[in-house]
Amino acid sequence: MYRPEKFLLPLLIIFCGCNPKYGKQTDEEGLGLELSTDLRPISITSIKNIKSFDVKKTDTLIFETLIRKSGSFNEARDYDSIIIYDRLLYQIAKKTNNILYRAIGESYLAYDFRVKQKFDSAFFYYQKSKNTYKQLSDSTQVGKNLLEMGKIQYRKNDYYGSKESITHAITYFNPKKDEKYLIWCWNELGNNYQELNDYKNAEENYIKAIELESKISYKALYMNNLAMLYSKKNEYTLAHRTLSDAISLIPENFNPIEYARLIHNKAECEWKLKKTNVLSTYLKALEIRKKNGDKRGLLSSYRSLAEFHEVSKPKKAKNYLDTLIVTSKDLVIPEAELEALQILFRLKPNEVKYRIRYINLSDSLDLIEKKSKNQYAYLKYQDQQEKARLLALETETAQKEVQLAQQETQKILFLSLSAILLMGGVSLYFVLKQRHKKQRLQEVYNTEKRIAQDIHDSLSNDVFSLMTKVQNKKPDTEEFLGNLEHIYNTSRQISHDNSEIQTGVAFESELKNLINTYHGRDITVVTKGMNEIDWSLLSEHKCIALHRTINEVLVNMRKHSEASLVSFTFEQDHKKLLITYTDNGVGIDPQKPKGIGLKNTVSRMNAIGSVFKLVPKNFGPGVKAEIAIPI
Repeated sequence: MYRPEKFLLPLLIIFCGCNPKYGKQTDEEGLGLELSTDLRPISITSIKNIKSFDVKKTDTLIFETLIRKSGSFNEARDYDSIIIYDRLLYQIAKKTNNILYRAIGESYLAYDFRVKQKFDSAFFYYQKSKNTYKQLSDSTQVGKNLLEMGKIQYRKNDYYGSKESITHAITYFNPKKDEKYLIWCWNELGNNYQELNDYKNAEENYIKAIELESKISYKALYMNNLAMLYSKKNEYTLAHRTLSDAISLIPENFNPIEYARLIHNKAECEWKLKKTNVLSTYLKALEIRKKNGDKRGLLSSYRSLAEFHEVSKPKKAKNYLDTLIVTSKDLVIPEAELEALQILFRLKPNEVKYRIRYINLSDSLDLIEKKSKNQYAYLKYQDQQEKARLLALETETAQKEVQLAQQETQKILFLSLSAILLMGGVSLYFVLKQRHKKQRLQEVYNTEKRIAQDIHDSLSNDVFSLMTKVQNKKPDTEEFLGNLEHIYNTSRQISHDNSEIQTGVAFESELKNLINTYHGRDITVVTKGMNEIDWSLLSEHKCIALHRTINEVLVNMRKHSEASLVSFTFEQDHKKLLITYTDNGVGIDPQKPKGIGLKNTVSRMNAIGSVFKLVPKNFGPGVKAEIAIPI
C-alpha cells in the first residue's frame, strides 16, 4: 500500500532546520473566555474552497500529508511535534512558491507559538499570514489573523494597539458570512475599552456581542465580562444580577471551568454586597478548578480566599497567598504574584522582603511591557516598509506600461490622421477618442511619477537619515521611536493619498481610515456624528471630492497649524450634509492670500454644487472650516 508518509524523513532532513530559541513569555488571566477563531486556523476541506491559486496535485499530496500529521499531533496536544510538521509545511511551501500552503503554514505556526505562549513569534507569523492571505484575496482569513494579533496585543497590555488591530479586522469580515467573528471582535473591543477605562464604549460593545450571539454558552461568557465591567464601576447589584442571569442560561453540559468562573465572580459580588454564605461558593469554585486542572482559575480562587480570611484568620490567608505565589511562578504569571504581595503588605507591614520583591517585580514587568509594545510597533513598521517597497515596484512597472501605451497611442494616432484624408468627418471621431485616451494615460503617468517622488523625498530620505544616526551614535530611545513613527505615518499617508477611494456604504470606513491616519502621539483627532450619516445617499463623485477636501484640510493642519487637537462634526438634514472642522492651532492670517491647495479645494467643492469656507473664530487661535454638500 502506498504511504506518502515514508517520504517525510528525507524532507525533514532537507527542509527542517533548528528551532529558534525564544525567551519565556509572561501571561495573564483575561476577562472571560479567550475565544480562539478555530481549534486550528484552517481545515483541509476549506483549502479546496479557495480557487485563487493553482495547486499542483503532486504538491498537494505532500502538503496534505503534513497537515494530517500535524492534525493528529494537535489532537494529542503534542505541540513539540506539531511545530516540526507545521514548520516543514511552511518551509516547503515557501521554497516551492506555493502561496496557498504558505499562508496555511504561517497561520499554523502562529497558532503553535500562541499555544506555547511565545507571543512575539505568534504575532510575527499572524502578520505574515495576514499579508499572504491578502495576496489570495481571502478577506475572512485576513480578518481572523488581525483579530488574533489584537488578542496578543491585549495580553501584552498594548490596549491601543489591540483596539486598532481588531477595528481593522472588522473591515474585512462579511456581516452575514462572518457574523461569529464580528461578535468576537465586539467582545474583544469591550475588553480593551474596559482596560482603558472607557466604560461607555466597553458596555456598548459587550451588549452588542450579547444581543447578536445565538450560542447560549458564549452569551453567558459575554455576560460575565459585562458583569466584571459593572464590578469595576462598583455597581455590584447590577453585576450580581447579570451573573445570576448568565448562570440561569447555561446548559447542563456547560464547560465546568467557565461555570466555576461564573460562580466565583458571583461570590465576589455577594461579598462586596455583605451577603452571607460566600465562603461555600468560593470553596465550590476552588474544588471545580482543582478537579479540572484550571491552574489559571486557581489564582483567582487563592486570591479571593486570602482576602476573605485576611482579617479573621490571617494565618490561613497567608497560606493561600503562599500557594498563590508558587502557582503564579509555575505558570509564569508574575501579575498574580504582585497581587499576592499587596495583600502580604497588609498582613505583615513590617516585612521588608515583601516590599523589595514587589518593587523589583513591578519594575521588571514595566520593562517587559515597554519592550513588547516597542516590538509590536517595530513589526508593524516592517510591514509598512514592505508595502512601500512593493508600491515602488508597482510604480516602476506602471511607468513601463505607460511608455508602451504611449508608443501604441502614437501608432494609432498616425493611422487615424491618415484615415482623415479618406473618411473625413468619421475619422475626426476616432482622433478625438484617441486624444482622450492619451490624456488619461498621461494622467496615470503623472500620478505614478508623483508617487515615486513622494517615496523618494518623504520616505527614502527619512530612512537614510535614521540609518545615519544609528551608525554614527547610539540613538536616544524616544527619539528613535519618534523617527520610526514619523516614517510609519509617512508611508501610510502615501498609501492613503494614492489608494482607490471606496464609496457608498463603505465610504464611512474609508473616511475613518483617512482621519485616523493623522491621529498620533502629537495630534488627537476626534469625530462626532459620523456613524449617524447615511453615506449611501452621497454620489460617487461627491464622495471622492469630500475625501480629497478633508485630506487637503488635514495636510494643511499637519504642515502649518501646530495643532494638538482636531475635531470633525458631521450632521445631516433632509437635503444637506454639514461638516464642521476645528483645531487649536496657530490659526490662519486673514491678510495672507490662500495657497493653491485651498484654492483648488474651494474650486473642487464648487464644481459639485457644494460649499467650503473658512469661518473666523471669536474665541482665540485655531481654524474653523465648514463644508456643505447637497445630498
